[in-house]
Amino acid sequence: MAVSTISSDDKKPLSTALIYFLGILGVGLVVFFGGELLRNLSGLSNKAVLNVVVQNGKAEVMVNNTKVGETPFESKEIKPGSNTIAIRSDTRQYQTEIKFLPSKKDTVYTVSIARDLGVSDTFSSGQDMWFDKDGSDNTLRIVSEPSGAKVIIDNSEVGTTPFTSSAISNGSYSLKLIYPGYETGDMRINVQSEYVLNISAKLFPYPVVQEIKMFEGSNNLYNISIDNPNVTADTQAWVKGIIYWNDTRGLNVQGVGMNKDRVFDYFIDYKGGIYDKDGNLLASQEDLKKLTNANRGAYLGTSSEATGITEEARKALELLGDSGIKPVEEEIAKIKTTPLGWLRVRKSPDLNGEELTKVNTGETYDVLEKASGWIKIKVSETLEGWVSDTYVELSKGGVPL
Repeated sequence: MAVSTISSDDKKPLSTALIYFLGILGVGLVVFFGGELLRNLSGLSNKAVLNVVVQNGKAEVMVNNTKVGETPFESKEIKPGSNTIAIRSDTRQYQTEIKFLPSKKDTVYTVSIARDLGVSDTFSSGQDMWFDKDGSDNTLRIVSEPSGAKVIIDNSEVGTTPFTSSAISNGSYSLKLIYPGYETGDMRINVQSEYVLNISAKLFPYPVVQEIKMFEGSNNLYNISIDNPNVTADTQAWVKGIIYWNDTRGLNVQGVGMNKDRVFDYFIDYKGGIYDKDGNLLASQEDLKKLTNANRGAYLGTSSEATGITEEARKALELLGDSGIKPVEEEIAKIKTTPLGWLRVRKSPDLNGEELTKVNTGETYDVLEKASGWIKIKVSETLEGWVSDTYVELSKGGVPL
């Protein structure tokens, strides 16, 4: 994140290190830009300064629909007043309108914009910083998306966004914006009395849990279910967000560890959508042929507490199996806890059926057939029979159904 500064000293070289921090799953990425902000104030009267950086790649910088350069970008020739600033990559654009204050003989105002353009409006982040003079005693004003983020200044919690304060005196401070389920905004700021430092920040939502685990009993299907409805609403954007996070931050996968190599060959969401490793929706049997060599998959559900997958996702897994893309394991019946610690196996699917044997709580068996309220299991190579589905938990490939 960038530090927007105001400087006033006509005897010393004016300089600042504009520091951009992005917390990446506990690892700080630090980007320096700006260097010596200003050495000579002559000729800058009635002009303003703009600094722009982007994370992960380069982008064009537009001022009032005119291209002025590429990131990292700095200009000391910005016209004071309201200006429209646009940052454009090959696939994404961010645009904002900010009022630039005119520089004076010994005072320069800097507008700083730092963005991670990401892959969508949801899966992106950044902050704009600028000074204003509104006649109040306020020295700091912060808004964030999402609203309600904790404001931590020099390791002390001072409130939540939207946040305004007149108690922050001149000086340099560390600032963190913390909201559950989102990447922490971490930056340094310089506060100047008689001016309001405005910060408009957007936090990047975590598209995955901190450690991605395989479904118990499965060999190749991982659970990426998450609780944030802002993340899960648009599943295709979510898949793209996961891939982007994989490429830029890395995924922490059980049995694989933290890395930025592409982890998953395909994705299945709770709606039954199937996506390839690049996040493209596969809508036909012909499309599914792209997954011929697919191995490791990920399930995208709407609850991190859930241990199973939706019916729609289950059908999608079966569709993959029917297409010959990947083996879909047979259904398994696990005997639940019963009052007696065992369950009768009957010759026919009814309470009057002849009892063939008993099976114990916790044991698992292949499922052969289903009837209303009953499940036929393979007890041994020579014995099969029916058990009440009340005391059976079904799974496929280790994934509860």
